[in-house]
Amino acid sequence: MPSRVMGALSTKYLPCLFLQRVIKMVLLFLSTLLGLILGKTSFLSLVIPGTRRKKILFYPSRHQFSVSASGCQDAVPSITAKMGLYLEGSVSPATPDVRITILAAGNSKYAMLKKGDIATETKTNSDGSFFAGPLYEDIVYEVEASKAGYHLKQTGPYSFACQKLGQILVHIYGENDTEMLPAVLLSLSGEGGYRKNSVSGSGGTFSFDNLFPRSYYLRALLKEYKFTPSTVAIDLNSGESRAVEFRATRVAFSAMGSVTLLTGQPKEGVFVEARSESRGYYEEATTDSFGRFRLRGLVPGSSYSIRVVAKDNLRLAAVERASPESVSVDVDEEDISGIGFVVFERPEATILSCHVEGNDIDMLQPHLSVEIRSAVDPSRIESVVPVPLSYHVEVRNLPKGKHFVQLRSGLPSHTHIFESELVEVDLEKQPQIHVGPLKYKLEERHHKQELTPAPVFPLIVGVSVVTVVISMPRLKDLYQSAVGMTSLSSGNTPSRKEPRKTILRK
Repeated sequence: MPSRVMGALSTKYLPCLFLQRVIKMVLLFLSTLLGLILGKTSFLSLVIPGTRRKKILFYPSRHQFSVSASGCQDAVPSITAKMGLYLEGSVSPATPDVRITILAAGNSKYAMLKKGDIATETKTNSDGSFFAGPLYEDIVYEVEASKAGYHLKQTGPYSFACQKLGQILVHIYGENDTEMLPAVLLSLSGEGGYRKNSVSGSGGTFSFDNLFPRSYYLRALLKEYKFTPSTVAIDLNSGESRAVEFRATRVAFSAMGSVTLLTGQPKEGVFVEARSESRGYYEEATTDSFGRFRLRGLVPGSSYSIRVVAKDNLRLAAVERASPESVSVDVDEEDISGIGFVVFERPEATILSCHVEGNDIDMLQPHLSVEIRSAVDPSRIESVVPVPLSYHVEVRNLPKGKHFVQLRSGLPSHTHIFESELVEVDLEKQPQIHVGPLKYKLEERHHKQELTPAPVFPLIVGVSVVTVVISMPRLKDLYQSAVGMTSLSSGNTPSRKEPRKTILRK
């Protein structure tokens, strides 16, 4: 119908270019409307009479065009019609209702498709074949096949091999058929390293689906219960469905209770343990957001001591102590409930205390101090506290983390040798901690003075000079005395007389 209309109104018989373009636009509108009415896909298409289900696609599917109010119009961009691309394939053996998904492997210029988008979907017929289209041929397409309970493997561009998978149905019953069991852990293992752990529903049923044909081993596990049989071996064929039954028998019981603060608020994350010293049994649990705990696996005929324990776990509650300290219970053939503890939280403020011991501490106490450094940065001193007369030191509100604690002495290092041990503490794990005793070792330095020639010679010279200076008056007297004696001795020596000369007078 559209082709005959287009032939009858061929533009070569119209003299006016304006009318020619208007008619083209009308024909384009009619063909577009007809394609939307007849098309079964999201693409704009026309059905070709005499062709089996195949349709025409337009390249591009639409154009924007503005019509001027006066004068001749510009040429309308051309639209090309081509037969749509169809993909034909099959699934072997013939399997109906297999979902076939056609995905774009690239970005299309003509359709609103990007890489990975779904171009179209269809299903296989009763003979396992499928026929998908129309598709624009400017890009490549990928084909995927899927069906619940089947494994499909692509063997060609548009062909798949199909294998029906097996199933194992599990039913778990209590000692009587009306007993409601809690969730049971089901462990399924098989050849080739296959392993899957699942939890049964509230009714004691579970289904392992999509299993390949092989040998499997199935076990049911739940604390306080024994299962018969303990393990089931299953040889599963292709597409086979097998049912397995377990019977659960109660062999142990639980002790239940709650943990609260002094205000009555429930405390989450508190460790509670049950210990049987006589038989060596031990169980533990952690409180939930409502402060409740359940200690499972208590053996009948045994006595247990139940108490709150503080563990070094920064993610859980920091508990300093609990009241009562412990609760004793005798386990019989039933659960125990109503156990309650009140806990006291560990304070957030840090307190570091220590005491000092050593010889002559009474004399040394004024010179002693406790130095606290950061273990992360030992050069950073957090606090220095003098040791009081009680020899007990307490430091509050230190930063949480690791620290070094050491004794320091104020005595001069050139007269005394002081040594003390270095202690590391972690206030993150233990905000309140006592260290001690802090011990020390003290020795006095002994100096030996040795005389050497160099300093003695100047000393001798100096002493000699001083002696001479002091003795100068006496030396003078001695000198004068010596001179006088010499003169006296000279006078006593007989003198030689010279002959007297005669003076002649005129």
